[in-house]
Amino acid sequence: MSRNMLPVLLLLLLSGMLSCKKDDKFQDEQLNPVNVSIQSTNGRIAVPSGDNYTKTTDYLNIPVKVVLSATAPKIFTMDVHVNNDTITHLIEQQQLGDAVLLEDVYYQLPRTAEIRFGIDTFTLPLQVSMQAVERYYGKTLALAVGLSDVGKSNTLDAAGKTAILLINTTEIIRQEDIHYISFAGAGSVLQQPSGTNHVLGTNEVMLPVTVTLGGVAGGAFTVNVSASPDTAQALIDDGTLSGSALLKEGDDYSIPSTLTFPANTNTARFNLVVKTEALKRNAQNKPVLALSLSNPTKHLLDAEHSTIVMTLDPFRLIETDITNTNIGYKTQYENTSNANETSGKLIDNNINSKFLLFNFSTVWAQLEFATPQTTGAYTMTSANDAPERDPKNWTLEGSDNGTDWTVLDTQTDQSFGSRFLTVKYTFNNQVAFKFYRLNVSAVKNSSLFQLAEWRLLKRP
Repeated sequence: MSRNMLPVLLLLLLSGMLSCKKDDKFQDEQLNPVNVSIQSTNGRIAVPSGDNYTKTTDYLNIPVKVVLSATAPKIFTMDVHVNNDTITHLIEQQQLGDAVLLEDVYYQLPRTAEIRFGIDTFTLPLQVSMQAVERYYGKTLALAVGLSDVGKSNTLDAAGKTAILLINTTEIIRQEDIHYISFAGAGSVLQQPSGTNHVLGTNEVMLPVTVTLGGVAGGAFTVNVSASPDTAQALIDDGTLSGSALLKEGDDYSIPSTLTFPANTNTARFNLVVKTEALKRNAQNKPVLALSLSNPTKHLLDAEHSTIVMTLDPFRLIETDITNTNIGYKTQYENTSNANETSGKLIDNNINSKFLLFNFSTVWAQLEFATPQTTGAYTMTSANDAPERDPKNWTLEGSDNGTDWTVLDTQTDQSFGSRFLTVKYTFNNQVAFKFYRLNVSAVKNSSLFQLAEWRLLKRP
């Protein structure tokens, strides 16, 4: 053997001996099991106690601390469970005072835990919905948390494998901090329309209904909306709403089944859509309906304001097409070359026909009524072809004598998005006029003018 090889062999032998001793020591350390328990005081964890919780608008976060008798020599897992029977039994035995069981729907808790090498404490994150704290305000929320099936030959401490959490709701929030959900205007019969933000139509009316959230808003949530016909019928029967007619959901009106509150928002709205036919049918006895809120995914319902009763005034909600009640109709120019596209087609209530003019410069169409009429809206419907012929600029005008005109509405650079599209234009006007005219001064880009329909609407 070469003299140069001998030192190398000795070095390798020494290195192997040291490595074996190190492996034996590590193996011995791995074989030492640890004892696992939940940190508590005599099996109970009071919340709050010091800084053992954090709180947001939506959640109460409680770290459940697991302690080991020594640092974990290796990774192992264990199961986490709750024992509702334990809490129920203790409540029945009156051993938990005013406590109530914290139901599963109100919290999240991991059902397994992985203990990493080298640690001697571990935290189980328990997240409790503030809805539970608000709902059971004044009581104590109780939950029994337990450990089982500790792996890798580790053991559970007999006295510490279960702990009962007791959450004192009155020390978590104040009563005035509770978030209540309610209908705006509930508490008495609401007369509709109650403002000016409703939308009238010839077939249906949209009435915005407002729902509010008290307190500081947090994350998004939903609440169910439903009809409550029994509530309204009871008020009819006891004479409170004597003579009113109960509207039926589906037949007479529609509502969404769910209302969403966006995050950080204290107000949400939905549309109550009422058919005008139902309003006309019950014009002589005010229609009535009732709506209720239920099952919010967060926060609480205000018991006294979670149902709202509304009476509707048909005479303030019905929009009437008065076009064909005119006693005189004329236009500035007439189509003399095609009898199927004359000025009369503009008000024949048929969007499949149209008024067509050649050599367009301007054109007006005028309605005369037997008595002065008030109006606050009109519709225009695009015709079948060539969008370049559509009106672009126009005014709607009113007159007492057919000579002197008052401009009621002005539109410029208008564009119809499709054929046979009906667009409504509204304006503020409380003055009655005997004459109305639509005065078109420009079309989109053509020497021809076309329009399928112009309708004048009487608004309440």
